[in-house]
Amino acid sequence: MRSRLNHQPNIQSFRWERSHLACVFLLIIVPIWLGEPALAQVPATQQTTNADIAASIRAALMRAPFVDLEPQSGRKVEPAAKPTGQQLPKITLEDVLSNVERNHPKLRGVGLQRDIAAAKLLEKQGAFDPVVSAGSDYLRFNTEFDAKTQRGKVGEMRVADAGVEFLTRYGVKIGAGTRFNLGKVKSPLSPTGSSGEYFLEFKLPLLRGARINEKSAAEMQARLGEPLAQTEFELARLDLLLKAATSYWDWTASKIKLDVARDLLRLAEFRATAVRDRVAAGDLPQIDATEADLEVQRRQGAIVKAERDLQKAAFKLSMFLWAPDGSPLASPEESQAPASFDAPRIFSSQQASDGQRLALERRPELRALNLSRQQTQIDLDLAKNQRQPAIDFSVSPGRDTGLGSIGNTVKAGVSFTLPLRQRAAEGQIGAALAKIQKVDFDAVNERQRITLEVLDAINAINTAYERYRVAVQEVELAQRLEEGERVKFQLGDSTLFLVNQRERATAEARLKLIEIQAEYEQAAATFRAATVQF
Repeated sequence: MRSRLNHQPNIQSFRWERSHLACVFLLIIVPIWLGEPALAQVPATQQTTNADIAASIRAALMRAPFVDLEPQSGRKVEPAAKPTGQQLPKITLEDVLSNVERNHPKLRGVGLQRDIAAAKLLEKQGAFDPVVSAGSDYLRFNTEFDAKTQRGKVGEMRVADAGVEFLTRYGVKIGAGTRFNLGKVKSPLSPTGSSGEYFLEFKLPLLRGARINEKSAAEMQARLGEPLAQTEFELARLDLLLKAATSYWDWTASKIKLDVARDLLRLAEFRATAVRDRVAAGDLPQIDATEADLEVQRRQGAIVKAERDLQKAAFKLSMFLWAPDGSPLASPEESQAPASFDAPRIFSSQQASDGQRLALERRPELRALNLSRQQTQIDLDLAKNQRQPAIDFSVSPGRDTGLGSIGNTVKAGVSFTLPLRQRAAEGQIGAALAKIQKVDFDAVNERQRITLEVLDAINAINTAYERYRVAVQEVELAQRLEEGERVKFQLGDSTLFLVNQRERATAEARLKLIEIQAEYEQAAATFRAATVQF
């Protein structure tokens, strides 16, 4: 068997007479597969020499099936196109986020908390609804004592009353009503004229309950329940959108990784065919054909794994895709994934400053703490009010009408109550003050946590960007080594084993670049969530 040292003719000295037809086939097929239409569309009338054919083949073989990466120009990393059947529309990140906001059942469920809060507010407002009352009593009583019979004289009376009353939010009770004392004999307890008595009622708290009371405090706290429910909704929304974005970029990365694996397999299959032809021609030993076939098997196994990774990523992404009727949508198809990532960009210090400002202005956690503080302040105000004595003034002017009436009537009074030790009120005040202090401390801690979260997201973005630049250069260098090794193999100065190693090194560099780009996009999504820009 001829050694490799003796197998180093120049390109023109290859056995073109024996493999001329194969070379022409390679000249046509290789450029088509590698995306070189200029080489594929050679006019039939063009006179082609052996040297021209050799030069064309070497130029084609020297080109890896990967796109050049130029960070200075911001070009995208485009995997080789994969033939597909029916083309489905591409799914963008905004498509996923929009679907989550419209249709995700968890978000819909959390949104119902706002309805619950609104219902509770309506419940507390019911304490101030007007109340209509009416009643009737029958009385049989002794009108006077008869000395002769030693019995009393029986009197009968029917009393009816009706009125309306409502409570204001300042504790004032206002009412209006009427009383009728019917019968031949008037009750000494509630006598009225024949046409009844009509009156107004006012009850005014002077200290306790004058500015705030239990019912008005309950309404004020319930009124804060709706914005609190909104903050819970916003928190759930941001969490879901961030998880959806993370899943989307994992899915995108898995699809591009699969394209890399397919590129490698197609390259190995093409080379295996070429190697077998050269083995048959006697230019290469049989072991090279075995090596080429083994590499094909390895890369087929890598595709199986990449397809499974893509499937898992698609299943995970489908958890965020729902139909308007609440039913889950099918997992996205492979053809719907983006073909590439956008070129990363670095964040400036001004963007970092703006991000912190937006986060402190918009984050629902801070609004929730502020609302919680307001609720606790209501508890404190109520407790302080309850510590005061209860002094209530009431007055009820009226008019008695009809036969036997007395004209104008009036009823007035003052009541006073005061617990001697006030332990209940003092305990409530102490608890409310402690809760307010706790909320204030929590707010300080939360502001610091949010600020650091934004800074960490920006650092992650910039770190990913720098890693991206290094990874692009690594891919470029790996490609150069791969191309050089491939040329050396064509000249007989290298082995197929080394060529395969170079190709795998390039693929590993590309996979690393893909992972970095996915990390960059996920860090950018984290920044959007942290600054409430979703």
